[in-house]
Amino acid sequence: MSHTQRDIIDLAETSWVDGYRRLTEIVIPRPIALVATVDPDGNTNLAPFSFFTVVSSNPPFVAFAPQRIGRTGAKKDTLRNIEQVGEFTVSVVTEEIADRVNACAAPLPYGDSEFAHSGLTPMAAQRVRAPLVAESPVGMECLLEEIRTYGEAGGAGSLVVGRVVLMHLDPEVRDEADGRVISERLRAVGRLGGSLWCRTLDTFPLERPS
Repeated sequence: MSHTQRDIIDLAETSWVDGYRRLTEIVIPRPIALVATVDPDGNTNLAPFSFFTVVSSNPPFVAFAPQRIGRTGAKKDTLRNIEQVGEFTVSVVTEEIADRVNACAAPLPYGDSEFAHSGLTPMAAQRVRAPLVAESPVGMECLLEEIRTYGEAGGAGSLVVGRVVLMHLDPEVRDEADGRVISERLRAVGRLGGSLWCRTLDTFPLERPS
């Protein structure tokens, strides 16, 4: 592999679709937020987002970035619901439920439930109206902190930041002694470029310098 010759891509002169492809091939692996919301009438929505991260630990905030629909520039149902209701949950995507989570990405009409479409089970949360996903061993209840918008065309993103108010952890994925979540038990999956997903079982330790 050459470390001196590079292909240069000017994103100002590149279609946003090609830019999206390169970005999602480069920024890997990406964890997946399985985000559940409700509309003002209580209809549920469930969608996966691989633009997802922790923002702050003290206080605890997570963020994900739904993009506008490429063909129309319309907001996705998740964003519409959060704008109106201000609450959501985030569940971890595991190998066991990956196929059903992928089914949640289908473009269903607004108001139709991806829970029913995918076969995943809604489970009542305690402090927000949006449900948790019963089949996921980890879920977080979140209150909307802010939304930042970066355009209105197809492919433009919004950054949704939520304060985590409750965590739900299956005891089976935790260490019995210290309570940490063990990745080998969690078996989370992530996204690569295109249609590729990845597992999180191939790990190696590196201690942080003191």
